[in-house]
Amino acid sequence: MARKVILSRKGFDGTTGGKPSPIIDDKFVSLPIPRADSGDYYKKFRYSPTENYLKVMKDLGINLYSEAHLDPDLKRTTLKERDKKWRGLFGQAGISQGTLHNRGVGKDDIFLFFGWFKEARKLNGTWKYRADAPDIHAIFGYLEVDRVLDIKARNPVPSWTKYHPHIKGRREYGTQRNSVYMATPLFSKDSNKQGWGSFEYNKQLVLTKDGEKNRSMWMLPPCFQGEQNSFTHAIKTWNVMPNGWIEMQTNGRGDQEVFISSNPQVVEWAEQLITSCSIYE
Repeated sequence: MARKVILSRKGFDGTTGGKPSPIIDDKFVSLPIPRADSGDYYKKFRYSPTENYLKVMKDLGINLYSEAHLDPDLKRTTLKERDKKWRGLFGQAGISQGTLHNRGVGKDDIFLFFGWFKEARKLNGTWKYRADAPDIHAIFGYLEVDRVLDIKARNPVPSWTKYHPHIKGRREYGTQRNSVYMATPLFSKDSNKQGWGSFEYNKQLVLTKDGEKNRSMWMLPPCFQGEQNSFTHAIKTWNVMPNGWIEMQTNGRGDQEVFISSNPQVVEWAEQLITSCSIYE
C-alpha cells in the first residue's frame, strides 16, 4: 500500500486551551490539551531541566489548567523517567480514528502534527508572548508509523506504552474506536534521524500565509495542486498562484485529521521536511 501523509491538528487552539502554544528559543513547544482527572500534570512535563510546562503556561497567562492529555508524545525529555524502549506515540479515538481507519492509515505512513503558535520571549525571568509576533499555524512534529495498537480490541501492548492516556484511560473511550500509533525506531529516509520528533522553528514548517492576520489562511507548495479532495474539511478558499503555490483556507475546524493523501509528490514534500528540519529533545 502506498505511503500516506496525514496533517493532524493537535495542541492548544481557540476552543481548547484558548491561547497559542509558544515558540521559545526557536523551538515549537506544543502545549498538550487540558484533560481533567487524567493524572498527568503539566508541572511534571519538562520544557527544560529547570522549567516545567506549568511555569511556562502561568507566565503566559494560562492559569485554568493543571492536568493534561499528553498526546502526541514526541519528546523523550518531556517526562523525567522513560523506559529505554520508549518511542514516540500518538493516540486517536472516536470519529477521528474512524477517519484514519477508513483511509487505511497504518505502517509506514507519516503524521505531520500542526497547531497554533506565537513567539514568546523571557523578560525579567518571565515568558511573555511577543506583542508584534504573528499568530500562525505551523507543523511542530512528526511520527512515522511502525505499528498500530488497537486498544479497543484489548490486544496485548508493550509494557512501556501503558502510561499513554489512550491505554491507561481506555475505559473512558467505551465502545469507540481507540488506537495508538507507535513510531519507527529510525526514519526510513534518513537513518540518522529517529522516526518521531519535535521540530525547531523553520520557515518551511509555517503553514499560514506570510503576512496574513488570519492564521487559517495557508500557503501550500505546488505539490498540493489537485489535492482538494484529500482534505477532510470543506474548502472555503483555493487559489493557485502564478508561482504554483496554493492559497487555501478550510471552512471551520472539522476533523482533527485535516488531510490524508498518498500523492507521491506530497509524500516527498513531507519526507523532505523531516530530513531537512532540525528536531530537539
